[in-house]
Amino acid sequence: MIKAVFFDVDGTLVSHKSKSVPESAKEALECLKKKGIKVFLSTGRHIHELNNMPTTGIEFDGYVLLNGQIALDEKQNMIFSHPFEKEDVEGLLEIFHAKEYPFVLVNKEGHYMNYVNEVVETALAGVSTPIPSIRDYKGEMLYQATVFIPPEEDETFIAKLPKGCKMARWGSHGVDIIAVEGGKAVGMKFFGELLGILPEEMMAFGDAQNDMDMIEYAGIGIAMGNGEEEVKQIADYVTTDVDDNGILSALQKFGML
Repeated sequence: MIKAVFFDVDGTLVSHKSKSVPESAKEALECLKKKGIKVFLSTGRHIHELNNMPTTGIEFDGYVLLNGQIALDEKQNMIFSHPFEKEDVEGLLEIFHAKEYPFVLVNKEGHYMNYVNEVVETALAGVSTPIPSIRDYKGEMLYQATVFIPPEEDETFIAKLPKGCKMARWGSHGVDIIAVEGGKAVGMKFFGELLGILPEEMMAFGDAQNDMDMIEYAGIGIAMGNGEEEVKQIADYVTTDVDDNGILSALQKFGML
């Protein structure tokens, strides 16, 4: 029996065509909660970004943020964190200061951006996100980084990453960088152990490469119809698009509603 459902945000719960959460999805989440099923957000985003998005107003039982690097409880208090190791921060700072690529560093409070170009503007417009202010790193613990490059540059960029880091692509021009042992599944595991919920009692919804570990970890992994092909290939089920009641359709398919 499914006891917890984890939802990606961009392209899964939130449509960037309508810039909203479909009403069918909102109603579905309410029905899950009334049945006693835990509902979580699982995203690469920072909580400050989420609080300015259409998911605001929906009550969640917890949050997996920054691709599993941070977890918050239902009141948005931090209950788990996994910052980069010192040597990895040093390597990421070299990339940040070299300014060969548009690069963002993420700490507990927000973002540091080295410079902005058209690739950044296009990538962030596609996910309805303001461009971070250009400012230098102040020395706090870092949990994630983001580089703005197309997929054909991935191999070259990976070679520049510190050993303790890996990439998690979320769009055609956007890639998050997290700890090698990190990922959304780490956050799922944390909440599972906290609440006594097994992986086979979890369901997860996603659409992009950074959702793949989450979809594989869950007992039932759902890919959105608008998702990337490689995500669909590893999912247990492919539902309809976010704009075509994809969340509701999948939950009905598996007898959750």
